[in-house]
Amino acid sequence: MRRLPAVLVSALLVIGCLVLIGMQAGSPLLYSPRSDPGVPDHVNPAAQDMVTGDRAAQVLPLISDLLNTPGSLVLNIKGSDFEYAARDLQEYRQISRQLDSLVINLDMTEGELNEFRKANQQNLAILTELFNGTGRWDELQTLEIRYRDSGDSQMLTSITYEGEALRRRIQDLYRDYLDQDQVMRETGEKFGLDTSSYDRSISDFREIVSRIDENQDERMVTFTPAATPGERLYQLTLTVERERVSYMDTAVIRGLLFVHEKGKPDEVDLFIDSRRVRSISTNPDGSFSYSHLVEHDHEGTHTVFAVYSGSVFSEIRTFFVEREDTYLDLEPPVPGEGRVELKGTLMAGSTPVRSAPIEILADGKRAGTTYTGEDGKFSIGLKLSSGNRKVKVIFSADTFPLAPSESAVYEVLIPTPGPGTGNEESFLASPLHAAILAASVCASCVIAFFYLRRRRPGPKAPAPVFHLPGEPVPDPNEAMQEVLAEGATPAGGDLARPGDERPPGVDAPGDLPSLFSALRLAVSRHLAFLHPHSLTPRELCRISRDLAVQEAVCRFTNGYEQARYSGAKVPEDELDVIAIAASSAMNSLEGADH
Repeated sequence: MRRLPAVLVSALLVIGCLVLIGMQAGSPLLYSPRSDPGVPDHVNPAAQDMVTGDRAAQVLPLISDLLNTPGSLVLNIKGSDFEYAARDLQEYRQISRQLDSLVINLDMTEGELNEFRKANQQNLAILTELFNGTGRWDELQTLEIRYRDSGDSQMLTSITYEGEALRRRIQDLYRDYLDQDQVMRETGEKFGLDTSSYDRSISDFREIVSRIDENQDERMVTFTPAATPGERLYQLTLTVERERVSYMDTAVIRGLLFVHEKGKPDEVDLFIDSRRVRSISTNPDGSFSYSHLVEHDHEGTHTVFAVYSGSVFSEIRTFFVEREDTYLDLEPPVPGEGRVELKGTLMAGSTPVRSAPIEILADGKRAGTTYTGEDGKFSIGLKLSSGNRKVKVIFSADTFPLAPSESAVYEVLIPTPGPGTGNEESFLASPLHAAILAASVCASCVIAFFYLRRRRPGPKAPAPVFHLPGEPVPDPNEAMQEVLAEGATPAGGDLARPGDERPPGVDAPGDLPSLFSALRLAVSRHLAFLHPHSLTPRELCRISRDLAVQEAVCRFTNGYEQARYSGAKVPEDELDVIAIAASSAMNSLEGADH
């Protein structure tokens, strides 16, 4: 049997299957409701249902919920019922996500509805911070009672200063909440919705701010140090040179420590919005300064104070961070095969905005994110499915004192990648795909190696030698020389050696293995068979079917198998028949002098 070609074909098939699996492993998702609307050959039934009928009517229930939920949320915050407030905040967040998804799917990203969506996103951020701030305020109230009872004036002063920072921030949140009022009201009135619950949220918010103001004023009066005649009110003073700053401006904070050893530097901890930002070493005269770069500070009022040795506090100073408008410029996209190259710049006035996240939208869906460099420029190569795509970029300004902005919308045609092109869409362009292919080939080679190693034939026991009755037993060495001289190899690769066990009942058997080897070699020569030593008796009979001596060959192989493998006693007349059949076949194939 020709085993090597079969093994090679099987190995190639295995490698082919593994390669096909590896090609799909990088992106196994073939079809999904999220991606199929962009494919011209497929239709998403769910998407079809969403775009049929009156689109505005589908968003009205969500708009109504977004106008009502803030009322319940702010009311629970005012009543310090933070468990229910957390539940309302989570519900508000889920409804906001539903509206954003629906507006994008219905392609309603322009006009008043888009303005309402942006205002609602601002309100969600404001109310989330209000929830966290008022929760911390209640904690300070509890801590104040505890430290007052223990007489710990140092901790009471820390609480007072942190409370002041919270008061300033909540006042800014209320101002920002009022800025969204007009858009929220007008949208609700346009659709004929009830806005009374949203109106109550504004009044409840105002009451929260008023209550915090009253409590903090009482706290500041109680814990403001009183100076005796000739004594300084504060042993640690602070000044802020610029009280109104904007993005990438520097707020210079200077101070002077009076209680220190002359000529010896000390360290002062500086706090901004109750968070320690730096330990500053003083000069020999006790002066110090710090330049605070405004980059990720939120819009609004920020408190500043300093502490020396954990017990000497400065007065509270403030500076105000103004919001600055931004301009997001997107250059005309450069389409390629299956991708598009995007470049642009984000500026705040004449100042580039660095390390800012830029989100890329393709057909209203988020397709990727990149970041600006030190010069405010960004560049990204984005994979997109072929066809006409509307592309734009947006800057959300989440952690910046900047106004959000977005670029103009560009419509680009993404061509279909051609077969066999060496672009980034090719299989080996992805490191993951290349690794999968290499692993598949290596695994196939290892499996084939061990398979062939297992199938390699080992040494076999020498075959017993049979002789015809009445014939003398030939010398094994002489028989070997005769066979090798004729070019024949005994079955099993060796002749019988003296001492081999003979079949029972056979006294002088003929040399049947030598006859089989000689006949096998003669038939193979006649048929030009390349590997005669691999033929078994039955295979020798089968390949002789087109020869005139087929009957004699098969008669010999049948008798040979019975005498060689059965282990039963073979009559002497049958041994004669076997020998005559071999002699007849050999005479026909190679002549009488074989």
